[in-house]
Amino acid sequence: MATTAQSGQVPRKFFGWTNVGLFFFIQFAASGFVYFAYSVVFPVMVETMGWNRGTASLAQSIALMMLGLAYPLTGFLISRYGVRRTVTIGLLVMLSGLLLLVSAVTEIWQWIMIWGGIMGLSFALTGPICSQTAMISWFNIRRSTTIGIVMTGGALGGALAQPILATMMDQFDSWRAAWLIAAAMVIIALIATQFVIDRPQDIGQFPDNVDPGLAAQDPLAANLRPRTHRTGHDWTMKQVIRTPTLYLVMLITLGYLATFFFLLNHGILHLTDSGLSSLEAASILGLAILGSGLARIPAGWLGDQFELRWTVFGFLALMAFGLAGFWLGHGVILLSAMGMLFGAGYGGMLVLGPVVTGNYYGERAFPIINSVLAPVMLPFAAAAPAGGGYIFEATGSYDIAFAIAIGLLVAGLVAAFFMKPPLAPGHAQ
Repeated sequence: MATTAQSGQVPRKFFGWTNVGLFFFIQFAASGFVYFAYSVVFPVMVETMGWNRGTASLAQSIALMMLGLAYPLTGFLISRYGVRRTVTIGLLVMLSGLLLLVSAVTEIWQWIMIWGGIMGLSFALTGPICSQTAMISWFNIRRSTTIGIVMTGGALGGALAQPILATMMDQFDSWRAAWLIAAAMVIIALIATQFVIDRPQDIGQFPDNVDPGLAAQDPLAANLRPRTHRTGHDWTMKQVIRTPTLYLVMLITLGYLATFFFLLNHGILHLTDSGLSSLEAASILGLAILGSGLARIPAGWLGDQFELRWTVFGFLALMAFGLAGFWLGHGVILLSAMGMLFGAGYGGMLVLGPVVTGNYYGERAFPIINSVLAPVMLPFAAAAPAGGGYIFEATGSYDIAFAIAIGLLVAGLVAAFFMKPPLAPGHAQ
């Protein structure tokens, strides 16, 4: 099979799969034990400190807005310095924020500034765009599958973090213990990041370890081509914004992100308000995150095999059904099942969302699209945590917030039905 290094280079073992493993762990630590840890630590902070839910939730909304506003910086750093250096900077910022959470938070404004500003910036610099960019560079045939594997790391870390951090906070009677554990995980992730190689060209290799020059002459390699659409056009941002598909993708993205942000912030509070214990509520949300993790590799495989609009439609439907059950259901078993369904839908979308962008618009346009559109979309999605909190404070329940979230998912389902690969400029319908 045509799997040789570039001319003049000494052949070495294909590094793409090593990169997959490294980014899996980076997401496990940074996303799982930091970002997902929020859902279990935040309720304890609110209750311990006696904070207003709506005001305290502003920290998450500001963090998400910062995430969006900082995406152009992330795209610039990736294009200028590469993924490895960008993630290193992000993890150092994240570590600084966590240490401040442990040592400096006594007032709500300090919490809002640190989580909203410092941690929000770190999420942009360490977030999925970095690992997804690396996977899109290293893989073409197995692009969706490898993104699914990498993104599973964050979900697995989050599922493990929920009960671990809940237990540690209970044992030490302090929410600060949770952030200290998260800081230790970030240090390990920093070490792992130094072994990342940004692009196959950097070490004389090819995406998927297949030399395109030799593949045409190799019958075995010739069969290794994508089953789903891959654009052959080198898209510019000016061309991208003229395609209706982009705005359907934006609507879908807004729906699944805003819904998840809302449930991550208020899911445990909703369950404890319904009579469940804190441990039961944390375990149910942990199962939702576990469901997200379990769905990501299958979602990646499906995304490499079938037309994306149907796979996207299916996972959005899982989110909508699971969220409705999470809202209206009763009993630990039913709520756990609904949480896992919702999580599975979100996990699938977390994989398929960037795959749509990468497949429809190409490797070169991918980080540009994300860095330009994130500041537009994320502020709207970021309204979900604070909005849900203020709705609760005004009405005494989360009913209106759940209804709005389901409405957003239904709008996403309609958008997915009409989503098709955009035609390259100059091609007739």
